[in-house]
Amino acid sequence: MAQAVPPLGEPQFLQLREELVQALAQSPVDLHPETVQLLVEAPLPPHVKYREIDAQGILRANMQGQPPACLRTISTALNILEKYGRNLLNPLKPRYWRGVKFNNPVFRSTVDAIQGGRDVLRLYGYTEQQPDGLSFAEGLEEPDARRVASVTVDVVLLRAELNMLLSNNHPNPDILQGMLQGGQEDMGGLGCGVIPLSHPPGPAPPATCLLCGMEPASLLCPECNQSLCPECDRLFHKHPARAQHRRLSVLGSPCLASQSPRPRFWKAPAWSPIVRPALPPKPRLPWRCAACRAPNEARAVLCVGCDRPRGCPTPPNPPPDGDPLRGGWACQTCTFLNPGPTVLCAVCERPRLAGRPGASDPQHPPDGPPMPMQVRGRRPSLLTRWKCEHCTFWNQLPGRVCEVCNRTSQLGGPPQEEKGPRRPGKPHPLSPEEVERRRQEKLREDGMKLVAMIREAELAGVPPEEVGAALRYSGTELPLPWLRSELPAVLDAVVEQATEQGAGAELGTITQQEARVAWTQSQGDVDEAVSRCLSARRSKVRELAALGFGERGPVLQALYQNGGDLWGALTELQRLQLEPFHRQLWGVGGPRGADTLSPQALLRRLLASLALPSWGRAELVLSLVREQEVVENRGRPAALADIVDAVRASPDRDFIKRLLNWECAVCGWAFPRNQMQSLTSCECTICPDCFAQHFTIAVKEKHITDLVCPACDAPDLSDEAELLGYFSTLDIQLRECLDPEIYELFSKKLTERELMRDPKFQWCTHCSFGFIYESEQAAAQCPQCNQSFCVHCKRAWEPQHQGLSCQEFQEWKRTNDPQYQAQGLAVYLQENGIACPKCKFPYALARGGCMHFQCSQCRHHFCSGCYGAFHTKNKCTVPSCPVRQSLHGHHPRDCLFYLRDWDVERLQHLLQDNGVVFNTEPPHWDPACGCRVMEQKEILARLRDEACGKETPPGYAGLCEAHYKEYLVSLINSRALDPARLYSLLELETVYRRHLGALPPRLPGEPDDTYRGRLLQKLMEEVPLGPKILRQRQ
Repeated sequence: MAQAVPPLGEPQFLQLREELVQALAQSPVDLHPETVQLLVEAPLPPHVKYREIDAQGILRANMQGQPPACLRTISTALNILEKYGRNLLNPLKPRYWRGVKFNNPVFRSTVDAIQGGRDVLRLYGYTEQQPDGLSFAEGLEEPDARRVASVTVDVVLLRAELNMLLSNNHPNPDILQGMLQGGQEDMGGLGCGVIPLSHPPGPAPPATCLLCGMEPASLLCPECNQSLCPECDRLFHKHPARAQHRRLSVLGSPCLASQSPRPRFWKAPAWSPIVRPALPPKPRLPWRCAACRAPNEARAVLCVGCDRPRGCPTPPNPPPDGDPLRGGWACQTCTFLNPGPTVLCAVCERPRLAGRPGASDPQHPPDGPPMPMQVRGRRPSLLTRWKCEHCTFWNQLPGRVCEVCNRTSQLGGPPQEEKGPRRPGKPHPLSPEEVERRRQEKLREDGMKLVAMIREAELAGVPPEEVGAALRYSGTELPLPWLRSELPAVLDAVVEQATEQGAGAELGTITQQEARVAWTQSQGDVDEAVSRCLSARRSKVRELAALGFGERGPVLQALYQNGGDLWGALTELQRLQLEPFHRQLWGVGGPRGADTLSPQALLRRLLASLALPSWGRAELVLSLVREQEVVENRGRPAALADIVDAVRASPDRDFIKRLLNWECAVCGWAFPRNQMQSLTSCECTICPDCFAQHFTIAVKEKHITDLVCPACDAPDLSDEAELLGYFSTLDIQLRECLDPEIYELFSKKLTERELMRDPKFQWCTHCSFGFIYESEQAAAQCPQCNQSFCVHCKRAWEPQHQGLSCQEFQEWKRTNDPQYQAQGLAVYLQENGIACPKCKFPYALARGGCMHFQCSQCRHHFCSGCYGAFHTKNKCTVPSCPVRQSLHGHHPRDCLFYLRDWDVERLQHLLQDNGVVFNTEPPHWDPACGCRVMEQKEILARLRDEACGKETPPGYAGLCEAHYKEYLVSLINSRALDPARLYSLLELETVYRRHLGALPPRLPGEPDDTYRGRLLQKLMEEVPLGPKILRQRQ
């Protein structure tokens, strides 16, 4: 005989519970009934058995009404909470596992029906409060499996205990009974109230009624958590959903006045319902509205003048004409004015779009309306009233239209009595015109809201039918977010139900597209949508069967692949039937070509398909096609369309051959003439490949002015008028033949070139960024690197430059800057770089090299010494120039181009004669390692900047001879000294011929000094050195 298993102690219970938590975390689908049974049978107190949830608090907070029904409600809610926990532990979680929606019907009727259900969800990890539910935190990727499993174990244990108690099989009923009844050993310090799990104590009942605000509150509804007077309580609990609520008296009970009501519990297994004796209603006096000051009857809850509740204070800014608060909506059942964003009425919890209740709704008429004190003792004919069968409001006779809901009574009131004088203080009833005006205004506002929703949906691509279906199905005021977040789950349910119901009829799997159409057509009715899906699928199957596609399998497959589209499925089925024909048509061998047909057949086919003007033209096309197949052409063979176009243009065979074999000016291959490209500046024809390749390379690697013809280098883009006309047509050609990114680069370079022509355009000396500088200040800040420089001398800006000219600032640096003095004349030459005279782009000149310079930005050729232009062949502007056939420039006589041939002593003599001080000694800390001027040298097929390194003779200020000459000439140019005064007679005659042509005749017996003086005077008068030189203007 088997021995009974002894009950578990606390250590064994905790160990077994930990094993169950680990097993549930690893396999959430397993039930483990034996382990659960052992844990339930453990005779342990609640705080030991339940480690995560407050089971005792949940039970006490929800024991309202009949105990068996309450326990079943709690058990059902725990069953749903258990499913939430198992879904979170499952590796294959549901699609929307991160959130819980409060408007879910299952959640609202089970978990949300008990107190403490949302707290269990928060223990699972749903800690983020959303407008319509709870969700996990944004940064949390996965739930805490250990915590979720532990909470789920507590939920499983509590549900198992409740099920055992309901079936009278609980092993320890006394412990659970103590939890339910709240014995002294378990109540502790709770007093006479029960505080649910994680809920703060309820607010103390107000001294006055929560609705009317006038009468003292004598009844407390624990389920609604509202304190009302008897009359408001009777009206408020007429709703069928609140008819079974139990109310408690709050008068004379100090305990209940400060805590939540303590319910009466039960003792298993005997069930005893809780019955509260009804309190007699207390008469009330008439009242005056605090907002509009209109007098109202004692029984009126809403003001007849402004529809405000009895206890509503005066608004700080009342809306005009007594209209309701903008954006709010009045419940059609209880007439309560709700805020705009709410979906359910705060009083009767009916949806916003729900209509008024019909005459068949359960009603509980009062025993009799109490009479106001000031009208007691009058004749009964003055006190006759009738109750509206729609909103239960008591109206005054005469009249059959309700003052609250504006609906006509079907039953009517008592016979109309004689009319007496209007009592003082009686509210004036609204006229029919005012009632109709308010109704029309309400309809207009609702229509405007609906139109706004539809317009917003149309902008998002949602049809109005889906908006209407969403409003009818969910009652939401934000249909677009609902359609994005909730509609997929609804459509999945429709697809699942339709597929299950259609399994017997062999209708296949219903698609999401079919479910969406059916759900929209049924205005959100899921059952009707399922029926529509099945009906539409049967109709499509019958139509395809009538067209000859009787086999059910391919038909259902085609419908599923095309989302239920009938024409798409028909196309797919026809394609499957034509598959053998396609394989035969395009199989090995292929269709019959031109070589397999007779010439007559080919001619007839050409005439029929190409619309040639005559039989002879067709023969010409055929002969040219045969020649193209025989003759090997260097290039791209002419297509049939090219041949037909050429034959239509002319019947001349030789002319057609020339059109079909046009030679490219770059590669020499032959192409049809209509495929060739040509520029507006020349007559060269270029094939498409050469045209695209040339301009692609030119745009990527060259300047904008290099975009010329690759064959003849036309046009000359130095002429601005010709340049604008050329680029206007070239832009259209390049847009069609270049890649998008190459064409974008071309547009960018063209734009930059136009910007550089602006006189206010400046190049940054720090980062080579160009920008428009419109200020008159000398210090300009680059928007790219945020560094400043002088717009005149192009040097980096320093505070000492403020208030000094560029020459004065340079002298200050020579005298006071130690780093400048340490570098000596090398830094002087480095700072005195060059700038393009055309686009002003600055360069750090590599000293000692060729003086012919070409700007990398605008392709301008100029001299680095005088900034004069270098002219190419036949481009010289001097008519009588003897060297116009070669690359040359016209330099002034003080340019380094000529003075570099002078020796150092002669240059120093010119400076000394004019009182200019120059350096001859190197810096004191110069390491004497050669000339330190930076030069650009070509090393191993690449350019590199490094110091000159040549020998520095004594007296040359630490520079080599070439760089020292550049330094002396720069001093001569900066002070506009004329070297002509040191010219010999031979040099003076050579310079005179260069600038003025033939020498003047020499007088007989004229001395050399006199003749030299006359030549020097005329040269200096005719060709002066001054502002005309570009270097001076720079």
